[in-house]
Amino acid sequence: MLILLPVVLLSDIAVLVTSYMLMYENYIKGAENDVKHAADTAADVFSVYDPYNLKDSSNCDDIFTKMCENFSLAYLYAEVPDIENDRSMYVAIGYGKDAVESAKITHYDGYIYHGLSEELVQAFKTKETVYRYADNQYGNVIVCYMPVTGYYDSKTAKMVENKTVSVIGAEMNIDSLINTFQTKFSIIVLAVLASTFLIIILTAIIIRRFVSRPARSISKRMTAFVSDRESDFSPIAFKGKDEFAEMAKSFNIMAEEIDRYIDDISVLNRQKSMQEAEMNIARTIQLGLLEPERFSRDSVNISAQMNAAKDVGGDFYNYQLLKDGRICVVIADVSGKGISSALLMSRALTLLRNYAEAGLTPGEILSRYNNGLAKHNSNTMFITTFIGFFNPETFEFVYSNAGHNYPYLLSDELIELGGTENMAAGIFTDESYDEITVQLKPHDKLFLYTDGVTEASNDKNELFGDDRLKEILKNNLKESDRTVMNTVLKEVKSFANGAPQSDDITVLVLMAPGKRRVHLTLAAKKESITEVNSKLDALPVDDDTKFQLRLIAEEIFVNICSYAYEDSEGEAVLDILSDEKTVTMIFTDSGREFDPTKDVIDIEEYDRENSIGGLGRFLSFNIADEYSYEYKDGKNILTIVKNIGNEV
Repeated sequence: MLILLPVVLLSDIAVLVTSYMLMYENYIKGAENDVKHAADTAADVFSVYDPYNLKDSSNCDDIFTKMCENFSLAYLYAEVPDIENDRSMYVAIGYGKDAVESAKITHYDGYIYHGLSEELVQAFKTKETVYRYADNQYGNVIVCYMPVTGYYDSKTAKMVENKTVSVIGAEMNIDSLINTFQTKFSIIVLAVLASTFLIIILTAIIIRRFVSRPARSISKRMTAFVSDRESDFSPIAFKGKDEFAEMAKSFNIMAEEIDRYIDDISVLNRQKSMQEAEMNIARTIQLGLLEPERFSRDSVNISAQMNAAKDVGGDFYNYQLLKDGRICVVIADVSGKGISSALLMSRALTLLRNYAEAGLTPGEILSRYNNGLAKHNSNTMFITTFIGFFNPETFEFVYSNAGHNYPYLLSDELIELGGTENMAAGIFTDESYDEITVQLKPHDKLFLYTDGVTEASNDKNELFGDDRLKEILKNNLKESDRTVMNTVLKEVKSFANGAPQSDDITVLVLMAPGKRRVHLTLAAKKESITEVNSKLDALPVDDDTKFQLRLIAEEIFVNICSYAYEDSEGEAVLDILSDEKTVTMIFTDSGREFDPTKDVIDIEEYDRENSIGGLGRFLSFNIADEYSYEYKDGKNILTIVKNIGNEV
């Protein structure tokens, strides 16, 4: 575990640096939005005052001061520019906690200053919002100028429009903003580093206590049982219902059966009867440790079958669904026959399952698995082993091979999963094992097998061979997992033409689902959009489509966060389904009933200055190729479909 510490720390540092850059950029962009929002709100408030009546307009001072506190502003003011004379007069002003005392003395209602900034003049003339970044005696600030395009005329009791008489200025101290951001990020850094050290320490303790120690203990008892048949056997004590307990239980049952068989055949030809008994027990152990021949979960299908030979070998297959949603598949072949082979197989299977549950990669699993077998292998047996992890979210298959036959990938063409020239497990310690990652597509299949398939012989002593297997697989590229498996086994049986089976024949076929599926349950908070974006960025689509998907997700998710639960906390569920043609996003929340597809704005009639909201929904539905809404079982369900590669 200490070897992994620098790698984990470097990974954490890389993630933190990337996060800092992204969060800093978002923080600054958020500041710009806050400043604009404050200026926009202040413009609405100030429009009811007469800017030419200083006594009237100065009534905004308290309101502006309160808004400075709410929006973390240094200053919020209204001024009446005189462009021709290059001067302007403050008519209302509020101060925040970052306001400089010297500025408060010289900036007050009725104060006239000379030297207008270009941005202020631009906002006044164009009647558009303009930003300005400045570093002056009052600090490093961002200023948003918002023109007030109308005001309430008390004489006529009407709003006077289309005459820019004043400009709202909202200033935020960037230095204070950055200091706050860095303080918060420092806390995140400390929390990440502390949790990393804690996880590594706990993982080391757990593996040592719950994997290494029980495995060594059971292995020692197994070895003693096999090598010392003269001593009385005492059952292995076990607690709980984990894999080691199951292994100890199976071993105790096996040991009792062996002793019973030995007693029963003591009056017969001891050598022959014992051999037959051992083969039966070994076959029982072998078959008892195998998983069911059919598995289906989230549209991932697995078909597997092991046809044992009369002289039992040590073929086995295994699959398991891990906590993170990945599926681990294993196929292996133990050298030798009989009980020793079956015992080694059971020990190997237990190690593989526990290391997979511990979160190790295929290469790491084979490395530790090899050491565990090699250190307690007095019979000098070995196991060829292939192990791989399939991720239904990304369709990545990561595998490593310890001297086993190269499996095949049935995609648009037949692909041999080679690239690994590693030693079989159990011979030498401290071997390293390469890892390779391949990208699957919907309905692709992985075909794993043992050499009992290619080395099956007929009554003429001819071998089935690799070429015949490849030809069968090429002719069944688009068939289901079960059809592929049954076809191969049927062809092997037909080829043998009644000749006795000399070795176990084992096949496992995994078929990828028709669509990638990502399921997220998120707190209805705007910060959760980061996790959503990371999943969208992992999709195998072009950058333009990723941008459009992120834009849709952000608009819809922020809308849920802002309005679904009002002042209470809630959750939002997002399911992302994708294939080669479409990406479907399904947003589900338990907030108040709201159909976002109704009353979508008409962009041609949209008044940007006076309209509030609706633009995000218009943009999202305009980008989407299909969308629908339903309210079911107290939940809002919005489905949005985007065709891959479409231009908006």
